[in-house]
Amino acid sequence: MTRREFIKVLSAQLCAVAGGCCWTTSVLAETTVPPSITSAAALNGKSGSVFDQAEEQTRHILAQMQVSLQKQLADNPQSFSESLRMHLINVAMWPPVAPLAQDILTSLGDSAEARERFAFIMPMVKWMSEPFLFPVETGGTPEEKAREADKIFNLMAKLRKQGFATSLDNVGDASLSPKDALVYEDYYVTLIRAFIKSGNNDELYLSIKLSALVHDLDKALEDGPAAKAKRQEIMDALGRLLAPAAQAPDKAIFLRLDMEEYCYKNLTLQLFREIVENAPSLAIGPKGNLRIGVVIQAYLRSSAEDIRGLVNWARSRNLRVPIRLVKGAYLDYERKTAAEKRYPSPVWDNKPSTDANYEALSACMLLNLDTVLPAFATHNIRTQAHAIALTKAYGLPDEVSRIQMLYGMGDPIKHVVAAMGYPLREYIPAGSLARGLKYSGRRFEELASSDNALARTMRGDFREADGSTPIFIGESDIKDSHEVEAFLKDSLISAS
Repeated sequence: MTRREFIKVLSAQLCAVAGGCCWTTSVLAETTVPPSITSAAALNGKSGSVFDQAEEQTRHILAQMQVSLQKQLADNPQSFSESLRMHLINVAMWPPVAPLAQDILTSLGDSAEARERFAFIMPMVKWMSEPFLFPVETGGTPEEKAREADKIFNLMAKLRKQGFATSLDNVGDASLSPKDALVYEDYYVTLIRAFIKSGNNDELYLSIKLSALVHDLDKALEDGPAAKAKRQEIMDALGRLLAPAAQAPDKAIFLRLDMEEYCYKNLTLQLFREIVENAPSLAIGPKGNLRIGVVIQAYLRSSAEDIRGLVNWARSRNLRVPIRLVKGAYLDYERKTAAEKRYPSPVWDNKPSTDANYEALSACMLLNLDTVLPAFATHNIRTQAHAIALTKAYGLPDEVSRIQMLYGMGDPIKHVVAAMGYPLREYIPAGSLARGLKYSGRRFEELASSDNALARTMRGDFREADGSTPIFIGESDIKDSHEVEAFLKDSLISAS
């Protein structure tokens, strides 16, 4: 559907309910929308508005997903090996033991000496991590690198047969040395060149962490010549990754800049815009499509402002920004850091506020399809159902609701989404086991948590996905929700 057709459909739906006003509860906050705001500008409108239609569709789709998921879980029970692995993960993440277990994983990941000293437990660690990682060697001779690349391409082909697209991540956190950064970059260059030579007509999506692409990313946050040099180092590295893609314009090669800690957010967005503006021959494909995109974290209070800024920037350049919307992975760290450094917490105080923000931002992105190419990364089936429902309420084709999930996490959900005919992309941490151990620790912690929505869903417990509309709660969260509220209203007006 073209933007003109989309606007026509949306305008017709809004006009159908434009007559009359009434007080109504906002989908975003525990507040009311005054009668002076028409239903076209209201966040939840009145009965019959596109948002009420989306809510009705969400509950319908969610019910379908739950029925299909119950069948998936019943038809594919855990094997003895899988049950044993999950039991060991639960033991390792038992609160009295968890800090020690995480320290061990961190030490094994950071130190070759530690891995050698504790070699006897590495097979067990690898076995426990296997469901969430795809271990491959990232160094070695050119022949060895080619063989490892083939392993990844074979996995991609296998998942494609199951109906899943893929995105690859050289798993791990920040590079600990310049050598680590070079190995990280070389891994991606090897994959890109191998993909081009393979004759594969599929696509290659890669996720990039700036803290791994260069060593000591913090220098780029400072002022002065050293910071300028570090930022240029990042730009040069990105250019080296984009160059092979530009030299093979018939190949679908795409880089996604991952969003890491809050302190790097503005830098990441700035560098994204700079690479597009300063190296358009590398960053923009022959059809005007961007070869590089970004991630926005919905748990940040500033996320609506950031997306609005990208929308305005893209519109002025006739571009579509690929935005992967996530909820965020550094919640405790951000709160702790903000408290220690005595600045306001950049994340929402309450989880329902993050969920409400995610759903509102989903609506904003779908209302700005001329400037945004959205992807919805979430394991929460309510959130997935809502993104799908919005596309239906807006009269958009199913392929617009691009769902993304992590490799090895919530696999039955992936099969349900794909079976319903919606596109699903699996994010694959494919790299060295050592670099992936801290990542595995985060997955262990999530799955062992009694409060984790995905863990509950995989046990057939859908209480956290009952269809209830998430709302902002708490005085501070409600106050700061005004930015996304204003963005959504403006997007509605602009689309109509």
